[in-house]
Amino acid sequence: MKRERSIWILFSSRKGGHTYPSRALYDYIKNFSSNHFSPEIINLLDLSPIVSFIDKLGRYGDLKLQWLYKSSYQNLEQENQLFLGSYRLAEGLLFNQSKIYEKLLSRFGKPGIIVSLQPEVNVIAHQFKNWFAVPIHTVIIDLAVHGLWVNRWIDHYYVANEPLKKALSKYRIRTEKITVTGMPLRTGFSRVVKSSIKQVKKHLNIAPDLPTIFIMGGLLGTMIDFHAAIQSIMEMELPYQLLVVFGKNEEARTKAETLKQKSRYPIHSYGTVSNVDEMMWVSDVVVSKPGSVTIAEALSLGKPMVVITPRAGSAQEHRFATFLKENGAGDWIGDAKDLGAVVSRIFKSKGTYESMSKKAYELGHHSLKATETIFNEIRKAL
Repeated sequence: MKRERSIWILFSSRKGGHTYPSRALYDYIKNFSSNHFSPEIINLLDLSPIVSFIDKLGRYGDLKLQWLYKSSYQNLEQENQLFLGSYRLAEGLLFNQSKIYEKLLSRFGKPGIIVSLQPEVNVIAHQFKNWFAVPIHTVIIDLAVHGLWVNRWIDHYYVANEPLKKALSKYRIRTEKITVTGMPLRTGFSRVVKSSIKQVKKHLNIAPDLPTIFIMGGLLGTMIDFHAAIQSIMEMELPYQLLVVFGKNEEARTKAETLKQKSRYPIHSYGTVSNVDEMMWVSDVVVSKPGSVTIAEALSLGKPMVVITPRAGSAQEHRFATFLKENGAGDWIGDAKDLGAVVSRIFKSKGTYESMSKKAYELGHHSLKATETIFNEIRKAL
């Protein structure tokens, strides 16, 4: 395969949700480029045990030292040059120490273009530019922009929606270098919209006519208080049916069985699932922690969200929750026990619900074709 047709998709994460967009873009190029292009999906953590270990420490600190990480995130948003410079210097030294260039060259040859999906990759964009002298594009998979995403060596930026384009422009990035493409999502989301909600409800074996609330709490299922959330919904006067995905949290799922027996309306519980797209599509409101990919998935289907401050979560997730609420596509609560009151308010006002749905769609509809749009832009660059 010619060098100019090799597309490197780079990220630097062990976190499941953040790897989905990378995989979605890789799969699209692999399946729909008629073998004219050769994509490589590369997790830089696999090439550096040192950086991988520090990444683990960082995630632990993000959960346990939230005051420190909140302060750090504020420094990133405010473009604190001393902080940014120190971060770039430290990461550059670590990647040089790990001989990343030599490992990439021996395993993958040379790229025709580099597409980054993590700010940790963007930090050392100048090194990639010096190593390979090829265009560097970045897909911003967050719903807020901070200083690590921005680097003068990056040739083009892809963002999820217009508000993010405006936010990125404030970092003195020329508008012609920014394209609104949506966020790359798993293929199920672009497929499910071609089915009627009635058909999918029948497939899921749930009531066809009840307002549907979908609750999920991450892969491990430990980020929200399921018991308080379900109990709060049960206190609503309005009819409902609940779809609750507990992930790997079997303890919470077992505990919820007692609530199911007391509920006047259906509560369907699940462990880990592979059809989140179907569950979101049939839902009227989606409830979750404020992860950027989960929010993007719900918005792509025009679904209003209620996000709950996670039991332990990053400062940037708080920023994502703020983005959702400020743009009118949902609400943000600090405690799961308040969920029923918020959902009731959304359901009782037809105008409120329709407004949230419309704004959710405006923010998210690009994502259903994001992989195709981004790939078309990459081909132009090649």
